[in-house]
Amino acid sequence: MIYFISDTHLYHFNILRLNPEVRMFGYEFEILNSLESVLKEGDTLYHLGDFTWQLYDEFRVLNRWKRLPGKKILVMGNHDERFGREVLKEFFDEIHRFSLVLELDGHRLLLSHYPALDLKTQRFPERQKKVEEIFFKENCDLLVHGHVHYNGYGPTCGCSLKGIPCVNVNVEFWNLRPVSLEEVTVGLK
Repeated sequence: MIYFISDTHLYHFNILRLNPEVRMFGYEFEILNSLESVLKEGDTLYHLGDFTWQLYDEFRVLNRWKRLPGKKILVMGNHDERFGREVLKEFFDEIHRFSLVLELDGHRLLLSHYPALDLKTQRFPERQKKVEEIFFKENCDLLVHGHVHYNGYGPTCGCSLKGIPCVNVNVEFWNLRPVSLEEVTVGLK
């Protein structure tokens, strides 16, 4: 099976201020419990950025991550850049700097941390423009992204205003669990 997740922000306790729905303590454990209950050998998990805030593993969260079954692929987000690919290789089987185009179930999916339009903030406009350009150049059917946190618009963003169908797989909007390929592509059938 194929799964997607983003914005786990392990050890990033400030993330709790962004979303009042996220529980005050132990959100990392809830994420890992969910992943451990779903992932099996042979599965692939695409993490669409903002993996962890620190590498100091006080609660052995990162150690549990390493032991997750299946293949783990990272498409880097803005917070992952400070660690770099070499450091993150300890946690992922494969790492992509900005985006990845996949052909799955007859659909072309663009995976990126960034949306084509973030309605909440004006950060990273050049990256959002790049996502839009890649989406149309690669003739994609769906953008799967993260980056957009809890806001008045819900789990979606402004991608549809650019003519880009998307799914935001930020754990905040999926009860701290990974999202299956079937859930992501349900609107494309």
